[in-house]
Amino acid sequence: MGMRGLLSHARDLIACSLYGESGNGKSWLYKNVLRENNTPFIVANCANASRLNSITQEICNCIVEPGTVRKLGFDEEKAAGISAYFAKADVKHKGSFDIVQEEPLLEAFRLFHSTVPQKKIIVLDNLESILNSEDLMTELADILILLDDSRYAAFNINILIVGIPYGVLQYFRETKNSESVANRINEIDKVSGLDENQVNKIIEKGFSQLEILITTGTLDELAKHVYSVTLGIAQRVHEYCEMLAYAIEENGWKYDPSLLRQADEDWLYQSLRQCYQVVEGHLNSRQTAVARRNQVIYCVAKVSSHQFDSSVIDGLIRKEFPGTIPETNMGIGSILGELSKGSNPLLIYNNSANTYAVRDPRYLMCIKLVLYKDSAHQKVVKRDFSR
Repeated sequence: MGMRGLLSHARDLIACSLYGESGNGKSWLYKNVLRENNTPFIVANCANASRLNSITQEICNCIVEPGTVRKLGFDEEKAAGISAYFAKADVKHKGSFDIVQEEPLLEAFRLFHSTVPQKKIIVLDNLESILNSEDLMTELADILILLDDSRYAAFNINILIVGIPYGVLQYFRETKNSESVANRINEIDKVSGLDENQVNKIIEKGFSQLEILITTGTLDELAKHVYSVTLGIAQRVHEYCEMLAYAIEENGWKYDPSLLRQADEDWLYQSLRQCYQVVEGHLNSRQTAVARRNQVIYCVAKVSSHQFDSSVIDGLIRKEFPGTIPETNMGIGSILGELSKGSNPLLIYNNSANTYAVRDPRYLMCIKLVLYKDSAHQKVVKRDFSR
């Protein structure tokens, strides 16, 4: 069921999750759909929750106006008359009382409801910012469970979780009440990137507007290259095509396949410089006969699924580099483990499923640009960019 279908049944939902690679338009999609359906919403940023170490505080900050005064207590002064010998005197007594405060999240829900009585959505964006925090993931699990509590449910508020990772439920497996959380989340279909045909049409339209002549066969080859290195992620497709357009302009507005090399380099340094440094830092530090680590990194970029284990990489290496397979174990598991550690890991390890995922799709783009296979020598070669 797509996002529109889920929203049409919003009264039956407690929470749902929307995922997809960064740059594919998740934020645009949910804002557009919620506005078209006249569904009020506020956006709480998990990156800020990570900084504050509290999802509740971030939600409250988005709902409660800054500077709001809360009355925490009051003082009361009483006077009583008493007789002292034959004279009357007044004695004053001052008491201090605390006001019982409403739980902050419940108070924020109440305020949100007082301004918008119909169905409302709290969007928790950038979920990936808190995935590695057990405390924050446990807090999120508690909040999702509380949505079913009559005190909170009375305010007609649901939660939309937005982030990069697929299979949000698996990240709750280490938290308490994981089954209760699973019963409260509906996962929306992935916000996918462009397919090769859509990339083709975008390039064709752009070349037409710039009056750049190109044959159908050449256009198909160009689109195939752009789709491969950008993974079809919309934002990256536009960035790459911009770099290519500048290269074509310098060539007198004439396209030549040799310009792709220039566009690759310009895009790499313009948009992927930091990611390039991370990828380069994980490559074999010296030339070896096999350079197994480089083979592993090269094959990671050929995996079609979001998550994979060592057996998938093992199979790809046997297919891509059959002449380098030893009789003993290749140590793929150890290499993948190393790639998921350090200050700038290339991979993310999911301990529950014993699988890996690439930390950032831009790393995949760098690998596709920087590494290529030398079939004759059964090895991975790093392209030497001049800058």
